[in-house]
Amino acid sequence: MSYREIGDAAKERDACLPRSTVSDLLGKADKRAGKECTGLLAHLVAVLLANTAQDHPSAAPWRDRAAWQRRWEALDDRDRADATPPKATGTEGLFGWDGALAKPGRGGDTEVAWLGDRRTSRMAAVISELAALGMYRQACDVAWELQRCVEGTRGPQDPGSLPVRHVVAFWTGAAGDPYTARELTARLLADCREALGEEHPFSRLAVLRLAAWTAAAGDPAEGRRLYRELTRDGSDDRIALLARLGGARAALRVGEADEAGDQLSRLLPDLVAEYGEHHPVVMGARITETNSYWRDTRCAACSRVRLEDLVADATDRLGGAHPLTLRARALHARLVFADGDRRLALELAEEAYRESVRVRGADHPDSLYTGNILGLTLAAADVLAATEMLRSLHERAGKALGPEHHRTLAIGHNLAVVTHHSDPRTARLLYEEVRDARIRVLGAEHPHTLLTRLALAYAVLGLDGPDAARPLIEEVHRARVRVFGSGHPDVERTQKLLRIAAQPPPALPAGGPSER
Repeated sequence: MSYREIGDAAKERDACLPRSTVSDLLGKADKRAGKECTGLLAHLVAVLLANTAQDHPSAAPWRDRAAWQRRWEALDDRDRADATPPKATGTEGLFGWDGALAKPGRGGDTEVAWLGDRRTSRMAAVISELAALGMYRQACDVAWELQRCVEGTRGPQDPGSLPVRHVVAFWTGAAGDPYTARELTARLLADCREALGEEHPFSRLAVLRLAAWTAAAGDPAEGRRLYRELTRDGSDDRIALLARLGGARAALRVGEADEAGDQLSRLLPDLVAEYGEHHPVVMGARITETNSYWRDTRCAACSRVRLEDLVADATDRLGGAHPLTLRARALHARLVFADGDRRLALELAEEAYRESVRVRGADHPDSLYTGNILGLTLAAADVLAATEMLRSLHERAGKALGPEHHRTLAIGHNLAVVTHHSDPRTARLLYEEVRDARIRVLGAEHPHTLLTRLALAYAVLGLDGPDAARPLIEEVHRARVRVFGSGHPDVERTQKLLRIAAQPPPALPAGGPSER
């Protein structure tokens, strides 16, 4: 729309938007922004939304007036008059919000060398904009189109096509398909090493991404090994920092919460120095640190306070629909539930799941994670509804991620827990299936495997009596002492169950829910 058309449309709404005002609001801000012009901006937004297709990506962040108004007014205390805007290359955010190759002098020149024409540059900019909105599936679609465009000019084997293959592989995984992302990245790594050498930034970036998608696809041990490859050469660039972060996350996934927490406490100062206090990388690391602290101490109340601050910070800095914000909100609901506030936990989980499905799709791994948390919180209020929801999630997770992916197994565990209320024999079969799969995937003494083994022992206690259940409980107790130490809260739980094994079992499964 022209400035005149916008002004005329505003008049029809009884609003005054002179051409100079429209130009100022649409142009790049070169002064302080904030509350004093919120009303004018609201009129402009209303006019533009009325003339924009409902499903257009650019309209999405403006449909929630309260949300964009908070973001706009938050700029009120940020004087940008003297700020020097960064040089635009068309690749901002292209390789993911971690900016692994973005810093000048550390591979930045290799990022832009292949942007040889205007069409390619504009497509790259579109990917960055979609990613900034959290629209990872759409970013993936444009990335595939970008690859077709570049390979049509250069050919698929040209070294200049390697960067765009990085982009496609990354956004394929970010859009919810870690298996395909792992396959694409493995082939890319071989080609980068052949064409560019082992130490080239693109080769090292491929190892970093391969580690991430390998862990996300259900093999955290192998992902951890790949991360270690990048930290052994003494490098101190962003790729090495991100490999350390990935290694800590992988340690948490294999059940080493204390090790993950120690690594993150040492790593966070380096991440803040490199990225700044409120960068998504730093916020993501803090979310993981809070998760590891809770898993190690089982102190939900302490971790809940930490996470509430993180949710508020992420919402303010990144927006309510950012993937990190959504994950923090889901974990927050889980900790509120563990802290005993079931009503609030259910409200938070419902909101987080609804928003995750809207932004990321129902079958994205993050949406399945959030749905699992909603299922276990819902069970406290409506067991039948929780059973139906978890059964549906389990089917979808099996199709999207595979039957032995760690998230599929976590949902399967919770499905067994809620089924136990009405059908203990069926629940026992479900526990056995999850136990066997977790032993194959995680090992017999992984904390999640021990959780399922204890839940199965509880089911045996109710069905076959204490003589059959006691050996199973004792096995789990000894394993937990070996894994956690004698004073850990989980060890205390198995001790309690041993004491009641000769009595009628309580109403709820002592194994507890699995949140992963």
